[in-house]
Amino acid sequence: MLFKNNHKIFFDLFGAMAAGAAEAALTLEEMFKGDSKGPAHYAEQIKAIEHRCDAHMHDLVRTLHKTFITPIDREDIHDLGAALDDVVDLIDATASRAVLFKVGNDIPDGAQFARIIHKQAEEIRQAVGNLKDGAAVMERCRRINDLEKEGDKLYREAMARVFESGRDPIYVIKAKEIVETLEGATDAGEYVAIVLERIILKNQ
Repeated sequence: MLFKNNHKIFFDLFGAMAAGAAEAALTLEEMFKGDSKGPAHYAEQIKAIEHRCDAHMHDLVRTLHKTFITPIDREDIHDLGAALDDVVDLIDATASRAVLFKVGNDIPDGAQFARIIHKQAEEIRQAVGNLKDGAAVMERCRRINDLEKEGDKLYREAMARVFESGRDPIYVIKAKEIVETLEGATDAGEYVAIVLERIILKNQ
C-alpha cells in the first residue's frame, strides 16, 4: 500500500489517536490495580487523554473535508478515526463510573479486563503505525480479535461473580454497569480491527 507524502497528516492523526488509546488503557490498568493515588487521580489522567483524542478527531474531520484526493476511502478514514475515538471514550466512561459510583477498583476482574483492553490497544497502535505492511496489520487484527474473545469469556465470569457476591443490590447495579462498559471497550477494539482489515483488503 503506497501513500503520498501530502497524505501524511491522516496517518499522523491515526497514530496519535492510537497512542492515546494505548496510554488511556495503561492508565486504566494502573487504576484497577489500586494504590494510594486513588481512582480519581487516574480518571483525571484518562479524561485529559480523552479530550486530546477528541481534538485529534476534530482535526481529522476538518482535514478530510479540505482534502480533494484522499489516500484511502473517505468512509474508511472517518470510520477508523471514529473507532479509535470510541475505544478511548469507553475507557474514559469506565474510569468515570468507577469514581462516580464510589466503587474504586472494587470490581470483579477489573484489572484483568483492563489488561486485555491494554493489550488490544497496543496491538492497535502497532497496526496503525504500520499500515504499509498489510500482512503485519492482518496479523495484529487476528490478535485483537482473539483478545476480544478472551474479553467475552471474562465478561461472563465477571458478571457471574457480581451476582454471586452477596453484596447489596446497589453495588450489584454499579458493578454490572462497569463490567458492561469494560466489555464494550473490548468490542470497540474489535471494531477497529474490522475497519483496519477492510482498509488493507481494499488497498492491496
